[in-house]
Amino acid sequence: MGHLVAVERGPLLTHGPHDYNHATDSEYHRLRDLAEKAYGRKQKLSHESQAAYQSGQKAKAHELSEKSKQEVAKAEDYNLQAAEYVFRQNNADSASDEIDLHGLYVREAQWILKKRIYAMIQQGEPQIRVIVGKGLHSPHGIAKLKPAVEELCDEAGLKNYIDPHNAGILRIELKGSRVPQSWNAPGPGVSVNKPQQAHTMGYQPPQGPQYQQQPHMVPPPQQQQQQGGDGNLLGQILTLVCVCVSKNI
Repeated sequence: MGHLVAVERGPLLTHGPHDYNHATDSEYHRLRDLAEKAYGRKQKLSHESQAAYQSGQKAKAHELSEKSKQEVAKAEDYNLQAAEYVFRQNNADSASDEIDLHGLYVREAQWILKKRIYAMIQQGEPQIRVIVGKGLHSPHGIAKLKPAVEELCDEAGLKNYIDPHNAGILRIELKGSRVPQSWNAPGPGVSVNKPQQAHTMGYQPPQGPQYQQQPHMVPPPQQQQQQGGDGNLLGQILTLVCVCVSKNI
């Protein structure tokens, strides 16, 4: 019997300087709460499945395992809804070269930023401004967004620096930059390598296959046809990312 492995979603990013505040948005919290409850049911069903399997009740164990998978699917769907919703709200007043990822889990934010950077490089955009905040509202005052964005920059060798006029904005230089092809890999329907966190509950958005050793780098600025959406929420998020490149949403 196959057992599900929970994955780490990363810490929640706190709100930034825009007027919208996800921390007081009831719809945002409703979706995140539904996801948490689904993960709670998944955990319970997973324990029951393991207990049934160990007692020799393989048919029951399989049934419980399938129900557990269904709860994971529900949780991921709710989190995708929350991600699409908060991303739209946060970026309603953003400039075309700016992105605000607050309200997303770190791994959600990294996934979306990869897509955005990839698209902007293909269009020859010179720079992107990422609102990272100062960590004033993060637990213990420790910033989560800035290190997450810097991690991506280090991964692809992207030059980045704090805006001299606003310490809450990280500027990333894109002119002449190259990023891994995997940054544009489709999320749904592909085999992904997920961290094996056996004891950690949580959500990680779909990613493209992770490259190993020497990643295939995308030279700029080369016009390539973007892969079409598949009509689901992840496709909607990708559409929003692409729209932000050329105009405000």
